[in-house]
Amino acid sequence: MVRLATTLAICLVSALSASSAAASSLGSYKTRVVAVGDIACRPGAVVTATTCQQAATYSLAARLKPNHVLVLGDIQYDGGALADFQASYGLTWGKLKSKTFPVPGNHEYVTLGAAGYYDYFGSAAGSRTHGWHSATYGGWRVIGLNSNCASIGGCQTGSPQEKWLRSNLYNNRSKKCTLALWHHPRFSSGPHGDNTEMADLWQTLQDYDAEFVLAGHDHAYERFLPMNSDGTSGGSDAMPSWVVGGGGKSIYPIAHSRPSSTGYSLSFGVLKLDLYSKGYKWRYYRTSGGSTDSGTAYCR
Repeated sequence: MVRLATTLAICLVSALSASSAAASSLGSYKTRVVAVGDIACRPGAVVTATTCQQAATYSLAARLKPNHVLVLGDIQYDGGALADFQASYGLTWGKLKSKTFPVPGNHEYVTLGAAGYYDYFGSAAGSRTHGWHSATYGGWRVIGLNSNCASIGGCQTGSPQEKWLRSNLYNNRSKKCTLALWHHPRFSSGPHGDNTEMADLWQTLQDYDAEFVLAGHDHAYERFLPMNSDGTSGGSDAMPSWVVGGGGKSIYPIAHSRPSSTGYSLSFGVLKLDLYSKGYKWRYYRTSGGSTDSGTAYCR
């Protein structure tokens, strides 16, 4: 799992000092990842200060010069048709398509079988009947799961996806660091709230010492301190997680707060992750300028 080494950056001088000290113990630098979900409005939608900011988030992501891009579902509104992907998402975030590792959201499945999503991303999206897949970036294992459970045979223990996940983790257990991503967050303070359907997959990741989980669905930024699959906090097996849903479509308010939630930001933006051989650094960047949450953690 991880041991959190720094939390929300409050004082610039002390934050920079802590970050430099922590980075020196993270091992060798491996790769940079940018992550976000809930991105592109339908073609022709009016751009305002509070909606359809996919061009701004793309420009921000491109300036961060990522080696890899993790997109966390609801990539193309409103129904994920191929023509909409090509005419909206493709004109902005599509410029990073060759670096992109996607997972599908519920809006992709408005189109039967998420056909537009699979047609647009091709083999980068995994099998079109499953949607779960994995890769290795800089020695880190990256696992994309499909949280549209009803469309792929369930997410519970013993489901095809859970069996695949357990096998993948077992076969790659020599990898020191592992992250996972899907669309519907296990934990969220936004209007959609917690998704209990993902509890068993969360537990499987805990069983194999995964580091953290990324999700979208609620349109804001939120970081959770280490949580267990049953919703309790703390413990050696607990995992931190992020909701990164400020990709452009709109921003949602806080619906209910929980003690383990920290680093909340009602802003469009992207999460930057610098991955090292022994841990990682994170920072959330806002399109309006600056960053609101950053820190360092170690792999288990």
